[in-house]
Amino acid sequence: MGQAPVDSTLQDREPLNFNIEAERQKATAINKINRSGIISGTRNNSTESIVSNDSTHSSLTRNLRGIFRKTSSFVSGFKSQPDFSDLGPLTYTPSLAPAREFVFQEESPCDDRKLEKLCATLESGIWLTKITRRKRVYYHFTVKNGTICWKDDKHIDLDSIKDIRTGELAKNYIEDYQVPLNYASSWITIIYQVSNKLKALHVIAANQEDFRKFYYGLLGIVSSRRELMKSISVPDSEQFANIHWKANVSFNKVDEERDTLSFADVRKLCSKFNIYCSSEHLEKFFKLADINSNGLLNFEEFRRFVKLLKNREEVNEIWKSLTGSRDYMDFACFSDFLERVQGETCDQAVFEKLFDKFCTNKGILQEEGFLKFLTSQPYIEYHQEDYSKPLNYYFISSSHNTYLLGKQLGENPTVEGYIQVLQQGCRCIEVDIWDGEEGPVVCHGMLTGSIPLKNVLEVIRKYAFITSPFPLILSLEIHCKKENQLITEVLLKELLGSKIFTGRPRSELPSPLELKHRIILKSKKSKIEFTTTTGDITNLISSSTSSSYDSEYDIIPDQGTKRKGMRRLSLSKKIQVSESLLLISAIHGLKFRNFSLPESKTPDHCFSINEKKLESLVKDENQRLAIDKHNRRHLMRVYPHALRYKSSNFNPTKFWRLGVQMVATNWQTHDLGQQVNEAMFQVPYEKNSLWHSGYVLKPHYLQTGIHKASDILELYENLERRAIRLEIDILSAQLLPKTRETKERDFSFNPFVSLAFICDGSPRQSLEVMNGVTYTETSGATSQCKENGFNPIWGTKFKITLKDDKLNFVIFTVKAGDSILATCCLKLEHLKRGYRHLPLYSITGERYIFSTLFIKTNYDSLN
Repeated sequence: MGQAPVDSTLQDREPLNFNIEAERQKATAINKINRSGIISGTRNNSTESIVSNDSTHSSLTRNLRGIFRKTSSFVSGFKSQPDFSDLGPLTYTPSLAPAREFVFQEESPCDDRKLEKLCATLESGIWLTKITRRKRVYYHFTVKNGTICWKDDKHIDLDSIKDIRTGELAKNYIEDYQVPLNYASSWITIIYQVSNKLKALHVIAANQEDFRKFYYGLLGIVSSRRELMKSISVPDSEQFANIHWKANVSFNKVDEERDTLSFADVRKLCSKFNIYCSSEHLEKFFKLADINSNGLLNFEEFRRFVKLLKNREEVNEIWKSLTGSRDYMDFACFSDFLERVQGETCDQAVFEKLFDKFCTNKGILQEEGFLKFLTSQPYIEYHQEDYSKPLNYYFISSSHNTYLLGKQLGENPTVEGYIQVLQQGCRCIEVDIWDGEEGPVVCHGMLTGSIPLKNVLEVIRKYAFITSPFPLILSLEIHCKKENQLITEVLLKELLGSKIFTGRPRSELPSPLELKHRIILKSKKSKIEFTTTTGDITNLISSSTSSSYDSEYDIIPDQGTKRKGMRRLSLSKKIQVSESLLLISAIHGLKFRNFSLPESKTPDHCFSINEKKLESLVKDENQRLAIDKHNRRHLMRVYPHALRYKSSNFNPTKFWRLGVQMVATNWQTHDLGQQVNEAMFQVPYEKNSLWHSGYVLKPHYLQTGIHKASDILELYENLERRAIRLEIDILSAQLLPKTRETKERDFSFNPFVSLAFICDGSPRQSLEVMNGVTYTETSGATSQCKENGFNPIWGTKFKITLKDDKLNFVIFTVKAGDSILATCCLKLEHLKRGYRHLPLYSITGERYIFSTLFIKTNYDSLN
């Protein structure tokens, strides 16, 4: 498609009149295209508006067959990319859910006729103005073959899109790019991912009709691809064979006998839809389905092939063990299974309702219904949390250097960091405030750019309670002069207003329940001997945080390297937070000196300590007990040390065991530490909800009030007598993804699962592994399943006995060779008994749409 050779530079220009400039660029672009002999698609002016108030999301799913046919270029068509590209999205994108829900309720073009016109409109293309910091250029945007294209070499994969924002949700970008507000109603921001980095594409439509077509069309297609892919990619779907035959072979029923698929066709189809098996494995089922042995499958034979392929041998064995010689299960058998194997304790009325949901009209449960039951059951033990206790009784989901999406050095800050963590339920975020050229800014202090504090606070206001209603703590690190502190105070009051909690606790902190939808400011009281200037910079390395009140920045001696125009830290002046800022801060950070001073007994104080210093302190038994005692009544925050410049994470469990409430992690790095952190806060705050509260009540032994530190020893003596004996069977996996690495490399796909327990010290009884491999006393693995990533079966049993301190975790890692395919980390206390399908997550933490791990769990408490 065409590109306008004439652009508009933002520097030294009057505000651009988009409509006039766009028409000029469009004419120039079309002339260039015509001169070069390229035939360009134009906008389909006859296309009706795609907006329909009476369409519903359910109509889309009810008409899968027609939709699949009409959206073949988006869903079933091959992309113009290398063979290892995935067809369709593999992971969920939670941030799209609220917008998708709104669109499907209000504006969705869901019926077949409008969807067909929508596809035609977006394939032909729409002219939009692309906005960058330096230019505004008019391009012809098309959406086809699974991508958004605007130049020959510029495109975005639809499945890489993480969010689509307009209006208020995009306001920070509109202001940041200094675009006149009268264009805000036509602005669209597309957040997408390339490798592990988030990027943003900003466009402005020439009119509201083009805006609605592009925005609602793009959002509808991106959302539909995810839901449609689930139906057309999982062979458990009853429509799987029917959909694929009509999409890839013949649409007319009269052709079903005449048209056929060869083995090569079937192999290609399976690879296309993430069904990874060896040719030998597929050929075995192909021959069994090929009734007339002619090497081709007609429609009925293809249905037989799909039935053979989706057969779950491990479920067959479970079914036989429960039903014996019968081919059905009655209610009595089903109820016994729920109680004895699954560990369910509901009353019979609930069991009957569940049985009726999956049984046939004859009042019996058959194997197909039993499989549907197993795949639909929750794996997490839901319990109603008590949010009425003081804040210090809770572990609080916390983020470190929230404004960064990458390494600690050299990464530019972005509001996307705040948006991401708030959408995931984080309840304590970090805001480092420095002097900027035009007022207070948020940045890492050096070697990075900055973002206006106003933009950050606007994003916080919009997203603070989008997933959790419980209080949000802003950990403010003030490094700016008095004038900018005054501006900071004004911005906080103006943008957050009545949401800010300014109360003063007398004897104990308020509860999360009392503080619902309130924002708590945390700022330091002690003086910090740092200031900021601009100009030359000595070769310094900042710590990984500005949260520390005792060692904020580690400084490496000058090695002669200087750079101009960068932010510098110096020790020449003292920064003191203004009294007015302290007055609106309900929590006051203090420099840690010791626990005997009066300041360490005030209810509103919080010690912030880096991981290395805290680890050093707890080596002394008296200090360890003092820390434990302190955290039973007061707040503490621990954060990663300066040497974690790659934004890696520590194991948070060792600090939770000390009662630390705010264990801040680098959310941008989905390593083991962050996975454990997410597992801690995984239980939804309401039954059947997708969202987490960000607050978890500490185990009872960490809540108990004491008068002397030595009294803690008695508590732990009782704890030592408690143990849990655990058995986990890793049975199978379903629809494992292939990573780009495994697709590019020429090696056999032989998946296996490693398992590791994260616990306090050595287990009471070391790990035993049957039909697998033992690595250490707390880790092991299954054997490999040869050439099968579609439904590998392992049948490996793991046994271990652990101290039952309510802070044990387990991580499952699915691998092929050295490549990690997927992971799942869980708090053992959350894991339900019996047969469960666990979700699997990518290395970046996104949940796979189809992939699951099938396990059986049993455990006993030992006293």
